[in-house]
Amino acid sequence: MNTKFNEQRYKGKMPVDGVDSIRIKFILKHIPDNKLNILDLGCWDGSYAIRYKKRTNVVYGVESSKTAARKAKQRGILVSQGNFMEMNLKYKNFFDIVVAGEFIEHVFDTDLFLQKIRKLLKPNGKLILTTPNVASLPRRLLLLLGINPHLENRIIPGVSPGHIRYFTFTNIDDILRDNKFRVLNSESDVLNFNNRGTLYSSLIPKMYKKIGRQILVFAEKQEMI
Repeated sequence: MNTKFNEQRYKGKMPVDGVDSIRIKFILKHIPDNKLNILDLGCWDGSYAIRYKKRTNVVYGVESSKTAARKAKQRGILVSQGNFMEMNLKYKNFFDIVVAGEFIEHVFDTDLFLQKIRKLLKPNGKLILTTPNVASLPRRLLLLLGINPHLENRIIPGVSPGHIRYFTFTNIDDILRDNKFRVLNSESDVLNFNNRGTLYSSLIPKMYKKIGRQILVFAEKQEMI
C-alpha cells in the first residue's frame, strides 16, 4: 500500500453514520464485553475502535496514516503506526479478536495477510472481516450494461479508495478455509439503490446476502493439524 496515498485518503474522519452504521452493528454484536484484547487493523481515527472497548476490553490498532493514528491515540487506542504487511508485531497468540474492516481488498498477498493475523490470535481466536462484495446486485447490473462496476484501474486523487482485490462470498469462504479459519457467521449489510448510499434496503440482504453491498464475516482460528 502506498504511504502517501494512505495519508491523503485516511487522515480524515471515519464514516460511522447512515449506511455504515449497519456494518459496525455487525462487528459490535460479535465483540463481547469481557476484558478482551482486540486488534483493529486499519483503525483509521479510532471512531470504530473506541466502541470495541465497551467497558472492559483493551483495544490496539494498526494505522498507516500518521494523522489518523495520532487521532486514534487521542481516543485511547494503543496504535502502531505503519504498514501492517511490513510490520513484525510482538503480540504472538495475544489477541482474542482481530477486526479487519475494509482492509483485505487493499492487500496484494491475501494469504500472507491472513497468516499474519493467525499468528496474532490466541487459539480459537476470532476474526471479524468485512470487504465490499463485487457480486452485489448493482455491480452485476452495471457489468451487464457494459459499465465498469466500480473496479479500479487507475488512481484518481480524492476518488480512488485503493482497492486491488475483489471478493465474493464464495471467494472469502475459500481463502479463509485455506488459511485455517472456520466461518461461524456471514451476512451482508444493505442493497444500495443509488451511488451515494443514501437510498438502500437492509431487509433484502437478510433474505439473500449474496447480492448485498458488503461481505461481513465472523470466523474462528483453527489449529493446524
